[in-house]
Amino acid sequence: MAKEMNSFNEFLSTVAPEHQVFVEKLNQKLIEQGCDLVIKKAKSGYTVTYQLKKKSVMNWVFRKAGILARIYGDNACKDRDIITSLPTNMQTKMIESRDCIRLMDPNACSPVCVRGFVYALNGDTHKKCRNDGMLFQLTNENAEHIDKLISKEVSVRKSIS
Repeated sequence: MAKEMNSFNEFLSTVAPEHQVFVEKLNQKLIEQGCDLVIKKAKSGYTVTYQLKKKSVMNWVFRKAGILARIYGDNACKDRDIITSLPTNMQTKMIESRDCIRLMDPNACSPVCVRGFVYALNGDTHKKCRNDGMLFQLTNENAEHIDKLISKEVSVRKSIS
């Protein structure tokens, strides 16, 4: 774990200063909840993954626009109150993300694809790819909502395992 913490500190130093405290607190929270931390160097920076029982629940990834949270929200998206409480920009991102090919046609995607997730928003049912259906840029406005989504996901996964 010492090596991971060194790598985490290196990763944290690349996060915009205004987001470092949030990222560090979320890291502590997820580790306390039993998540494993996996850090890899990527072309565009670090990829930081949190896993629960070897299944990813979240990644931090870097893009030109900044750092993004990719939440594998299989369970969190079922909580209508969380989804409807998201700010408009996050809801729009979810709606505009690509549809899950495998949910539309089970034979159309890779056989190792886990499938996306289904949620209702504004009276419509959405079937979205889990790789970008909950991919949100970290901003001051989005931070608390990212925390709620990932906390809900971890909580539900722990309760059903």
